[in-house]
Amino acid sequence: MTTQVQEYQYLWDGTAPEWALMRGEDSSDIGNYLIVNMQSKSAKLIENDDEARQVIQNMLDAGVRVVTPGNGF
Repeated sequence: MTTQVQEYQYLWDGTAPEWALMRGEDSSDIGNYLIVNMQSKSAKLIENDDEARQVIQNMLDAGVRVVTPGNGF
């Protein structure tokens, strides 16, 4: 795991449970997930596509909550 991706570890390690993934229409494509904060109703933008994909994959692997639009957000 790269140092840049490690800085986002709080998104999947359980220390910040307010973060979740919002699934788009095609959940088979990792690019169709959005990192969202369920408390503040905001999204996390990671500008580097490779880092974003790795963070999302780490979140999925860790079993972070996945929501759909309108499902509490």
